[in-house]
Amino acid sequence: MKTFRYQLDPSSDKYSCPSCQKKRFVRYIDQSTGEFISDIYGRCDREVACSYHYSPYNDHRFKGRNTVSIPKRIVKPKYIPHELYKRSLGNYRNNNFVQYLSSKLDASSVKRTINKYHLGTSTKLKGGCIFYQLDLQGNIRRGKIIVYNVKTGRRGRIHSVHSMLGIEKKHYPEWRFFGEHLLIDKTKPVAIVEAEKTAVIASAHFPEFIWLATGMKATLKASYASSLRGRHVTLFPDLGAFEDWAEKMNELATICTISISDLLERKAGEKEKAEGFDLADYLI
Repeated sequence: MKTFRYQLDPSSDKYSCPSCQKKRFVRYIDQSTGEFISDIYGRCDREVACSYHYSPYNDHRFKGRNTVSIPKRIVKPKYIPHELYKRSLGNYRNNNFVQYLSSKLDASSVKRTINKYHLGTSTKLKGGCIFYQLDLQGNIRRGKIIVYNVKTGRRGRIHSVHSMLGIEKKHYPEWRFFGEHLLIDKTKPVAIVEAEKTAVIASAHFPEFIWLATGMKATLKASYASSLRGRHVTLFPDLGAFEDWAEKMNELATICTISISDLLERKAGEKEKAEGFDLADYLI
């Protein structure tokens, strides 16, 4: 099987960006070794505010080494243990994101969103909220840990449960949209945003939709969206991401009935566009 030798790390691990210095940098992996290449190669996921992306394929030293033969093999995915997941469902006084929600929403709305999305609290990262990727089969595929600022709701440190457990990347289960488990309800249309935080907040304001999050702009892919088959879906991209997501619509149209909202693009001022506001910024 032929595949690209150098690929962006599919995990949720982030590193310091060479350009903006924020810990939002996704590095390239050499598929033939499973190891990271030089830390200058990668992409900052602050795609509007920073936009740093240096690919090894743009470097003449990598010419002729763009593909590699990799034996096709089945690697068993390691899901997050249910016991660990259950233990994390609580301790919300020490969860910065839940405390931030509590300052913006009434108590009953906060409780509903916690239960709906099965938000967890990290014991490893102080103040961290765990956003689990639960699939329709009941597997806990991933757990993204994010530490938010309690007062502003701005994102800080990011980590993953798999990384905390010392699990090798080759055993990471395939990516799924945050909130996939909610698709068991066949009666509601689906709305997709980028950030898990945005999906949670939008769900409290517009419960007539099932709100999902891609986790990153680049993970809006048909290969991760099999659970959307036959559904009516509306995309709500962040400011600055409209064109990228619009280009994905043909790919997704093979799975679901798809449309895209240009509401933010039409309403935003220059400051909001420069900062890459998303739907949650307006709702809050």
